[in-house]
Amino acid sequence: MVRGRVDALLLRVGLAPQKAPPFIGRRYRYRRPRRVEKAVGSELMATETWQAEPAPSLPDGDLATIFQSTLGLHKWLHYIPVYESALGELRHTPLRFLEIGVDRGGSLAAWSRYFGPDATIVGIDINPWCARFDDAANRRHVRIGGQQNPAFLDSVVREFGPFDVILDDGSHRPAHMNASFRHLFDRGLAPGGLYMAEDLHTNFWHAFRDAPVSFVDLAKGLVDEIHAPYWDALNEPEFLIGSDTRRPSFEVPRISKLLQSIEFFDSIVIIRKAQGERDLPAATYTPDPDIAT
Repeated sequence: MVRGRVDALLLRVGLAPQKAPPFIGRRYRYRRPRRVEKAVGSELMATETWQAEPAPSLPDGDLATIFQSTLGLHKWLHYIPVYESALGELRHTPLRFLEIGVDRGGSLAAWSRYFGPDATIVGIDINPWCARFDDAANRRHVRIGGQQNPAFLDSVVREFGPFDVILDDGSHRPAHMNASFRHLFDRGLAPGGLYMAEDLHTNFWHAFRDAPVSFVDLAKGLVDEIHAPYWDALNEPEFLIGSDTRRPSFEVPRISKLLQSIEFFDSIVIIRKAQGERDLPAATYTPDPDIAT
């Protein structure tokens, strides 16, 4: 009871206890950007009641069945269709799958069942207790270390990677999530691979926000980076094949050439890495059919 009151008081002044020195860390409250609210408009931003269903229906499909029949598992129901859509084509392939966060081991077992015996499933967690879920005979592996530790992440990539799918379901602290992405997207994810982060609703909860830039903020920023070639261009002819004004090159951040796509869902973002480096965007056009050639 006393500990809870102390934690609540600390949060009110933007602080929270943490296990590692200095044992007290800053927390940053979420504030909706007013410029976005203004741009969307008052009609769409008007407040409405969103009523909860008394008995939400369970999703259909193999993955839903697997999740519901696997012990030690905790997942939000609306994640399941997202997983099915993004990962279904990878079933029964020899993929390499890394999940950040092992917890009670149920998720690793479920992914192993879903992807099949040829998949290599790797989990990392900071809690030494999770090592009990290591099961090399069934191609499930657990390594103990912090998701924000580059040396530890490198050791996991050397042993098992590069990975076709990386799923961040770890501490949910933005500082850790950002550190994992910075290191693993380039060094640990295979070309064409998927980097998925879930439980992003925690990025809006004061107790988790240990960085001024959350992972949601990072992912929204990547939308700008994927469009980097257009930043200093004036118009389409700079990309138009056959145009005298077509530019031969553009200066862009390195990540802009590695980003294939970014998908946002409720509490999940999926960032697909390009196969190699993306081709520089180019435009073309065909003559107007009403104009004689």
